[in-house]
Amino acid sequence: MVESNTSTIKELERSSSDHSDRITELENLISTLNDRLTHLDAKCEDLEGSRRNNIRLVGLPEGSEGSRPTEYVAQLLQEVLQLRDKPLLDRAHRTLRDKPKKGQPPRPLIVRVHYFHVRTEILQRAAELSPLNYDGKRLSIFADYTTAVAKKRSAFRDVKRVLHSCPGVRFGLFFPAVLRITTADGVSHKFVEPSVALDFIRKNVKSTETVGNDT
Repeated sequence: MVESNTSTIKELERSSSDHSDRITELENLISTLNDRLTHLDAKCEDLEGSRRNNIRLVGLPEGSEGSRPTEYVAQLLQEVLQLRDKPLLDRAHRTLRDKPKKGQPPRPLIVRVHYFHVRTEILQRAAELSPLNYDGKRLSIFADYTTAVAKKRSAFRDVKRVLHSCPGVRFGLFFPAVLRITTADGVSHKFVEPSVALDFIRKNVKSTETVGNDT
C-alpha cells in the first residue's frame, strides 16, 4: 500500500513538473507574441502618421486630371474652395484599385498636401462650402484615414455634438483620435475614450443638451 502511494505521488510530481514546464513555454510564447504585436502596432502608427497630410478627393471623373494630376488638382482646389493661393501639393494619384468600367463611379484621388495647416484649411473650407461642384460634377473632400483610425474618430461624434451646445467651451479632435476640451476657465483636458469625455462633460461643463449616462 505504501509502495503504491509512493509510486502515485512520484507520477503526480512528474506530471506536475511536465505541466509546469509547459506553462513556462506558453508564457514565453505569449510574451514573444505580445512583443511582436507591439512592434506591429508601432509600424501601423508610423504608416498612419505618413498619411496625416493626405486628403481624399471623391467624384472627379476618371482621366480629368490628365497627365499632370498634381497641378490639375491644385488648380481645382483653389477654384472650388475659393482659396487665396494655390495649395502646394506633393503628389496626387488615383487609388490603386482597378480602373472602373463604364457606368461605374470614378476612383478617389489621394492627394498629399505639403503643409499640414494648408490641409486643415482645405478640409475646413470643404465643410463650409459643401456641397461642392466642379464642371457640373459633385465633389467631396475628406481626410484620408485608415479604417481603424476613422472608426476611433467617429466614436467621438456624440461627444462633439454635446460640446457644440456648451457655451464658452472650445474643443478639437487631434490625430489619431484624441479629443481636447478647453473649458471656459482656459484649462485643457485630453481624452482618448468617448465615455470618459462624456462623464467629464456631465460633471464639469454646462450644456444646453442633456448628457446621458453610458450603460
